[in-house]
Amino acid sequence: MKYIIAFLVFSLSFLSISQGQVEVNDIAHENYYQSQKIKDSLVTELIKINKNDSTFIKTFEASEKLWNTFVEEQFKLKFPAYESWETRREIYGSQFDMLHFQFLKLYCDIRISTLHNLFEE
Repeated sequence: MKYIIAFLVFSLSFLSISQGQVEVNDIAHENYYQSQKIKDSLVTELIKINKNDSTFIKTFEASEKLWNTFVEEQFKLKFPAYESWETRREIYGSQFDMLHFQFLKLYCDIRISTLHNLFEE
């Protein structure tokens, strides 16, 4: 009986899969990258559709700049102790990269939804 229990415990521990922080950071980066690709394709498509409307293009480019500024300022609110990219691990630890990419993905997805609204008009 002891051997069966020991074998089951060994089997379960051998077959279980764990993720390290590096893998979690890579997954968060990949998720953000996929959202960024979608956003970039929507921006390109909107510019292509409205290429003859100079007012739209000018306003849209200003909107993109303001959106990027907004995201940067929101980032400063979310991570107030963030001083520089080099010292990020001293302040937030090894999970900072994951948190950073999750934050960027969230705001990228919000921007995607606002861009979808422009297609409906």
